[in-house]
Amino acid sequence: MRVGLVQSVNLQQGHAKTQRVQKHEISTQKNLGAITFTGLKAKNMNQIASITPENNGIVLPETKQGGEGAVAYELPNSLRKHENIDARSFMSYWSHNNQEGGYKFLVHPKNRYPNGVADLPKQMPMGAFHSAPQGVDREAFAAKFNLTPSEVSYVMQSKPNNGESRYCILDPTDVCGEIKRVSEDAPGEVKTIKYRLFKISPNNHPKNVRIKDQPHYVLYTPDLAKAAKPYSYDSTGMPTFKAELSNADWMRALAEVIHKKMDTDEFGHFNPASVLCHDRPAHTYMNHIANMSSLGDEAVDGLKIHAIAHNTGRFYQGYTFDPFEFLAVVGDEKVANELKNSEHYDLILKAKRLGMDSDELLPSERLIVKNILDPYLTPFKDGEGAYNIMKTAIVGVKANPENFSTGTVSHTFDKEMKSHDTPEAARYLTDDYASIKTKSVLNGSTPANLRLDDADADFGEGNNGLSAKKAGFKTYKYDGKNIKEIIATREENGKWLTRLMSEAAAEGQDALNKLFFNTSQLEAGQKVMGSLNEIKDKGIFIMSWGRPDEQKGFPILLKGFKKFLERKNISLKDKLRFRILSGAGKWNENDADYKAIESTLNEIATMDGGKYKGLAAHVDGYFPNRLIGCATYGAFTSRREMCGITPLESKTAGSSYLATKTGGPVDYTTKKNGYLTKEAVEGPPEKYGLTWKTPHHELDNARVERQAEQVADIFEKILKEQKGSRKSYIAKCKKNIEEQIDWHNNDEYNKGKSANKTYLEDILETDKGWEARNKNPLRRLFGYYDEVNRTAEQTFGINAKNKPTRIALLIITGGLLLVGGSYLLLKNKNNNKQKLDKAA
Repeated sequence: MRVGLVQSVNLQQGHAKTQRVQKHEISTQKNLGAITFTGLKAKNMNQIASITPENNGIVLPETKQGGEGAVAYELPNSLRKHENIDARSFMSYWSHNNQEGGYKFLVHPKNRYPNGVADLPKQMPMGAFHSAPQGVDREAFAAKFNLTPSEVSYVMQSKPNNGESRYCILDPTDVCGEIKRVSEDAPGEVKTIKYRLFKISPNNHPKNVRIKDQPHYVLYTPDLAKAAKPYSYDSTGMPTFKAELSNADWMRALAEVIHKKMDTDEFGHFNPASVLCHDRPAHTYMNHIANMSSLGDEAVDGLKIHAIAHNTGRFYQGYTFDPFEFLAVVGDEKVANELKNSEHYDLILKAKRLGMDSDELLPSERLIVKNILDPYLTPFKDGEGAYNIMKTAIVGVKANPENFSTGTVSHTFDKEMKSHDTPEAARYLTDDYASIKTKSVLNGSTPANLRLDDADADFGEGNNGLSAKKAGFKTYKYDGKNIKEIIATREENGKWLTRLMSEAAAEGQDALNKLFFNTSQLEAGQKVMGSLNEIKDKGIFIMSWGRPDEQKGFPILLKGFKKFLERKNISLKDKLRFRILSGAGKWNENDADYKAIESTLNEIATMDGGKYKGLAAHVDGYFPNRLIGCATYGAFTSRREMCGITPLESKTAGSSYLATKTGGPVDYTTKKNGYLTKEAVEGPPEKYGLTWKTPHHELDNARVERQAEQVADIFEKILKEQKGSRKSYIAKCKKNIEEQIDWHNNDEYNKGKSANKTYLEDILETDKGWEARNKNPLRRLFGYYDEVNRTAEQTFGINAKNKPTRIALLIITGGLLLVGGSYLLLKNKNNNKQKLDKAA
C-alpha cells in the first residue's frame, strides 16, 4: 500500500531521486534513499512479451516485407521450443481497404460452411469481407445482416490476389479500454484512444498462420486498423509521422494491457518480467513505461525492457522537425494539462497553427514557446535537430540503465552505428549510440523455413508459371554426406529455372512476367526486367534477393557484374558462363535504385554489340527465396546490413555467397564459407575525395562505383574457384550447410553463446531471478515544465514560473542535464541568476 513519495534532490551530483516507501518497509534507517523494496508482487521471470509490427508466423504477404518479420517470428518460437520460455508476440491490427478504422469481418454463413471456420479455405472471395464503422462489434454486425455471431469472424484481411484474399482470424478477449495523451490537433487537449486486445485464433488455416496454436495477440485501435499493412504505413507503403503516432498509441495501450490486465485465468496469468521491443515502432514503449512508473504505477516496476534496433539507417529512424507532432508521441495527460494551464497557451496554439518557423511568429513569441516545449522534447533531438523516435531508447538507457537496454542484431553493426567511419549506419545518431552501452546479439535463422525439402511448396504467391511447373524443381535435404549431390541438384535446378525463363522470353515479355507472377501481381505492375539465357554445363548462377530498398544495394551487384564483363583479362567464353538474377518486392519506379537497375541491365544487354544479352535479369516484384535452391552462389551487396537474413538463407541452401563488408555478414563470413568485399560501402566522403557538401547522389555514386569494382574482383575469384578449385567450392558449401545458425546454437559466430542465451542471460538476466531486479521507480525520459520551474526556484532562488523568457535564456546559456526525469540547470548559480535578472 502506497503511503506517499519521499523525494530527495542531490544537486552536487546532479541527481534527482524519487522512491516509494511502503508502510511495512519503513525502518529506522536514516538514509531513505537506501530503502529497498521487496513488497512488489514478483513477475514471472519465465515469461517474455515480444512486441513486433511484422511477424512471419502470420503467413500473409504483408507480414513478410523484411527480415524483422522473420526475427519476430523465429525468436519467440525458438525461446518456446528450446528454452522453455513462455514468449508471446504482440502485433498491431491492420487490414486491407479499411479506411473507416472499424473492425474487419469475414462472413461464412452456415448454409455454405456447415462446420464453421473449420471449412474455410486459405483464401476467401472479396465479397466475404466487410468493413464495419467504428464501434460496431461482431454481435451488432451479425444482427444487422440477420446472421448469428458464429457466422462472422473478426479478421485481418490481406490484399486481394486473383479476386480472393488470405486472412488471419482473431478471437476477441475481455481486455479493452482507453488511453489518453496529448492531442495532435490541440496540444493542450487530451485525446482518448480506445483499444481492444485480440488473440490469434486456433481456427486459422495453417497455410495462413503458423502460430495459431500458441498464445499470441493483436491490439486494435481505430488508427492502426486504417493501415493496410504492419508499421501503420499509409496506402502507398511510405512512412509518415502519422504512423509513428499510431504506433505510440499502440505502445501506450500495450503497456497497460500486458502489465495490468493479463494476470488472469483467461491469459494463463501472463505477467512477464521482460519485454523485447522490435524495431522503431516499439521504441516508445520505454517512454510510456517510464511515465507510468514515475507517476506511481507499481505494476511496471522491476521490468527489463530491451529495444532491438533492426535498422538504424536514416530512412528508418522515424523523425520530425515539428515539435507538436512529437509531443503527441511522448506526451501524456499531465503534459496536456500543463500546456492548457500555461499563461502562454494562446502563443502555443498560435505556434501550432502557424508552425514554429513561421514568419508570423515574433522572435520573442518563438522563444517563449520553445522554452515551454523544450523540457519535454530536447532529450529526443538527434544530430540534425530533428525529434527522433530512436532517441527514446537511447535516452531510456541513460535514464534507467538497470531496467532499459538497446542494441542491434549484429556485433559488427553495433560498432558501425557508433563509428564515424561508417556515417550512414546510424546517421545523426552515431554519437548518441556511442554515448551508451549497447547490448547487441547476432541473430539466428531457422533453416526449416526455406522449405527446400518440400515438393508441395509454392513459388512466390502461387498461381504463376513457376508453381505450375514446380515438379521440375528438385527438392533436397542434407544428410551429412550428400553435399556433392546437393550441389548437383542445385545445378539442375538452375538449368530448370533458366530454361523456363529463356523459353518464356522467346514468347515475349508477357510470358516472362507470368512465369513469376499471378494475375493480381501483373495488374499491380510486377514484371521481369532483362532476361536469362539457359545455363549450360559449367554455368555459374549468382542470385540475390531482398527488399526493394536502397539499403540492399542491388545496383552494386549489377554494376559489379558490368565491370567484370568489361575486363580484358577475362575471356568471352568465361564471361558467358555467368548468369545474374536479382529480385525484390515491387519498386517505386521513381526511386534512384530502380532507375540504376534498369539502366545497368540495358547497358549489359547492349554492350559489345549485344554479346551479353541474356546474362542478367531483375525480378521487379515478390521474389521467392526458395529459388536459392537453383543458385551456385548467393550475392548480397547491401549498402549497410544489420544481420542479413538472406546470406543465412544462402547458407541453409548449402550455397557459398559474396557480401559487402558490413554488419552481420562480417560476423559470420570467413574465407572458409564465402567472400567479403575489402571495405564497408558507405565510408565518409573524404575517402572518395569529396566533402559533406557534395550532393548526396554524387557521394552515393562514388561509393557504389568503388564497391562495384570490389564485387568485380570477387567475380574473378569465383571464376577461378569454379575453374581450378572445385574442392574449395565444395568445402565452402559443406561448411555453410553444416553451420549451426539457428537461434539456440549459433555460438560459433555469436561470441561463444547462442542468440537465445545471450538475450536471456546477458540482456534480460532471467537467470538471476526477480530478487535481483531493480524495482525502484523509473525515471521519466523527459521533464515536466512545472518541475523545471520548481527546480529553478530551488536552485537559483528565482520565481521562474512567470518568467518564461528567463528560463529560455537560462536554457540557452546554462545548458540542460537530464537527470531523474527533470532538468537541472547546473552552471554557476550566481552567474545564471545575474543573467536572468538582466534579461528580466
